[in-house]
Amino acid sequence: MNYSHYILATTYLMAALGLWAISLVDAIDIVFVGTLATAVALSFFYNLRVRKVLPGYIWNISAIALLAFFSVDYAVFSESLLTSAVRLLTVLYALKLFDLGRNRDYLIAYSLVFFQILAAAASTVSPVFFLILSVFVIGIIFTMILFTIKRDWAESGSGTAEPPLALGPSFFGAIIAISAASMVITLALFFIIPRVSAGFLERRGSEGIKVSGFSDKVDLGSIGPVKSDPTIVMRVGLKNVPREVIYFRGTILDRYDWHGWRKTVKDDQKVRRSTDGIFRVSQRSGKGRFIEQEVLLEPLDTEFIFAASVPVAVEGGFQTLRTDGTGTLRLPSVPFARIEYKAWSELSEVSPEGPVVPQYSDASYINNSPEAAVIKALMAGIISGKRSSIEKAAALEDFFKSDFTYSLDAPSSGRHVLEDFLLRTKAGYCEHFATAMVMLLRQEGIPARLVTGFLHGEWNNLGNYLIVRQQDSHSWVEAYIKGTGWVRFDPTPAAVGLYRKPSWIGLYVDLLRWRWNRYIVHYTSADQQRLALKLEGNAFMFAKKLKEHLSFTNLRSIPALGASLVLIAIVVIAAVMILRRRSISYRTKPPAARYYARMLMLMSKKGLKRGGAETPSEFARRVKDPLVNDITDAFNEERYGERALDAGEMEKIVSALEGLKKS
Repeated sequence: MNYSHYILATTYLMAALGLWAISLVDAIDIVFVGTLATAVALSFFYNLRVRKVLPGYIWNISAIALLAFFSVDYAVFSESLLTSAVRLLTVLYALKLFDLGRNRDYLIAYSLVFFQILAAAASTVSPVFFLILSVFVIGIIFTMILFTIKRDWAESGSGTAEPPLALGPSFFGAIIAISAASMVITLALFFIIPRVSAGFLERRGSEGIKVSGFSDKVDLGSIGPVKSDPTIVMRVGLKNVPREVIYFRGTILDRYDWHGWRKTVKDDQKVRRSTDGIFRVSQRSGKGRFIEQEVLLEPLDTEFIFAASVPVAVEGGFQTLRTDGTGTLRLPSVPFARIEYKAWSELSEVSPEGPVVPQYSDASYINNSPEAAVIKALMAGIISGKRSSIEKAAALEDFFKSDFTYSLDAPSSGRHVLEDFLLRTKAGYCEHFATAMVMLLRQEGIPARLVTGFLHGEWNNLGNYLIVRQQDSHSWVEAYIKGTGWVRFDPTPAAVGLYRKPSWIGLYVDLLRWRWNRYIVHYTSADQQRLALKLEGNAFMFAKKLKEHLSFTNLRSIPALGASLVLIAIVVIAAVMILRRRSISYRTKPPAARYYARMLMLMSKKGLKRGGAETPSEFARRVKDPLVNDITDAFNEERYGERALDAGEMEKIVSALEGLKKS
């Protein structure tokens, strides 16, 4: 394998990394990536066998075609400058691989890969990108060193097109060391440089997840299809394992008609941000446990954000937050990317929030139903003997949990979904149960409303957070009880076994994604401040303990400490001097002497060591290997003949050493 093969191999490693990086961008279709990967593979065989420089007019025509491709793609298909730019870069790179004649062509190809990875960095939040970036850093350092050696060899006027191939373990070790140092410096700069908004490059990495039940109009039955969808909606970090089931509030719906629910009570008010950057949503009632949540919310197609039970305060990067007095939290528009925020909530079944408006008592649907008399008779039987509103609501909740069945395949005759559920099928999912209970409570004169959100989720004990999925979408009931407030009721029977929980490997992978998003993608200036304060605190504690250790009462420890420091200094200085002497000695050796030294090391590993009184020629005669003879003769000629070897002789030495390695 010669220098050209090494450079070609690194070129296609860069090509693979570029394609891998753009495959992480959700807006890039897999068919596009596959087509370009096929073109890259074809160019590899082209460079190995044909390697013919194409005429310049072909590249001029290609440039015009690419410009037209970029314009049409941006104006018609993607409508995103970044997505179109990624596609253009990928096509350019695939074409450039068919035109690798000069060093400049390779450098242009590597520059295109760099911009591919840069574009992917602005469009993906996958932790796999860190692996791609790490390999790219190592590969580009290796490639630049190869190019530097090749350029210096060409400028030396040695007479050969390529330098001798002498890439031993020390060479690759140096590459790895330089790459590791580069990554460490990069990570340090990442955590130190002040955080700023991504601005122009920041955008939605994918279309928002389609969630049902979180808009001003929701059709009955819309939540059912997503109850088997394992797509992750959000991750909620908690300091401790939750002791109770957590209801994450979304929105309130108040009016039911033939088709579904609508939100007619719209009294959104802007929540004022306090001087400490926190939105105070409501006051604590002291009726429940107070918890702090760290939420990483995926990009959804709704402007609602979620918090547990009764939200009290919210802190996030958004500038505006609105609420309607019911605990609903709403952004001014649909977020274009993942958002992170903190929320403080009171875990309570009672919510004192919000006025009791007439819409919450509207029972006109049942009154106008053809089966109104049957429904009213059913309700009368359920609450028979119950006097207070709380007793009636509890009896109704127990009725649904004991006499009905949870099913995602609830049959219906079509128009009268509620009547079918109540009187005939007695099977459905959370929407059916919550809708039926709200309407029956209103029929009895108890104000009630339907709440949509998410129910608990799956606890990942590896990272202390809840994984909330689409299938955790839920609807429940809030009934107004005089003297108490809005009380939560959940008439839906427990749904067990609807989906398989992930294995411990799945939890580890999800933990990696959570940490990557939290501490890399969403690393903010506030995180920098917390890190700085933590480092400052640790430094203060270390200084304090050191001061205590060196205090007056511990004066006897000073001699031992001083002796230890002197000993460490002597060892470090000795190691530096030895390494420096070996480095200088190796660099000042003539070329043939360096190869002869490598040969002796190689032969020693094979069990053939040169004796202390044995001359180079005597050792070569004892070994009886022509390759050893070639290297020894060149060494003797350079050292004792005092003559510099020419390029042909140097190539012979290199070939002999490579042959010994393989023998």
